[in-house]
Parts: sequence; C-alpha cells; structure tokens
Amino acid sequence: LHSNSHRCGRCETMIVNAGRSICRDSLRNRLCQWRAAAANPGPRVRLATSEQIVGCTIKEYKGLVMGSTVRAKDVTKDITSAIRAVFGGELPHYTQLMQDAREEAMSRLEDEALKLGANAVVSLRLSSTNIAANSSEVMVYGTAVIVE
Repeated sequence: LHSNSHRCGRCETMIVNAGRSICRDSLRNRLCQWRAAAANPGPRVRLATSEQIVGCTIKEYKGLVMGSTVRAKDVTKDITSAIRAVFGGELPHYTQLMQDAREEAMSRLEDEALKLGANAVVSLRLSSTNIAANSSEVMVYGTAVIVE
C-alpha cells in the first residue's frame, strides 16, 4: 500500500488519496464516502449549530456557505421497504439513503468553507425536502468564519 492509500470502510475498494475519497460500491452501485482518519484526523472544518464555538474567538466572518445533494430511491429497495412498512418498524434502506445524503451535503459545505479560507462554520442548519415522488434534497448551510 502507498502511504496515502486505504480501503473504503464500506465496500473495501482500494482508495489512493489523502483526505476525503470517493469510491463506487460495485455490488450496490451506490456512492459511498470515506475519510482517511490516519491522514487527516478530526474534521477539516469545525462545525457548530450555535453562533460561537466554545473556547474559540471568531476573528473574521467569511459569509454564507452551503452544501446540498439530491438522492433518488432505489426501485428494488423501495419495494422491500414498502412491504416492511406494512408491518411497521424502521426502513433501513431509507435511513441509510438519508445518512449518505447528509454526509455528502456536509462534505460539500466543508469544501465551500475551505474555498473561502474559513476554518469553521457556525449557525449550522440542515434542511430536507422532497423534490419529486422518488427523490429528496438535503441542504446544509451556515456562516463560514475564521476562529482562533
């Protein structure tokens, strides 16, 4: 293995990249995300839902940043989830779909903050909505700042 290569935690695909990497799960044909914890421990950007980050001072406001993604349901998983819904309980396929969407939106928000030169995002908010009968959008937004 190269010093910056790792295996994806979900699909075991070899990844050669430091930091955020994307791989394609060939069995489920879905996009999954993996961050090389050894190469980049901790979040790239500090995130807070409050207007401040405890223990830090905001030195400069960089502006609004957002990240979003639209995900569609898998028709085959939709059928199994519909059957499961009849009997009640959690719908794990939808839970995973929304979790993946949130992670991707957060990653895009972090990328936007880094482009502005920020090292933190405050007043973080998350929103989700249906775009069509079979797809949903997840949007994350906040204020990019520089903290010390």
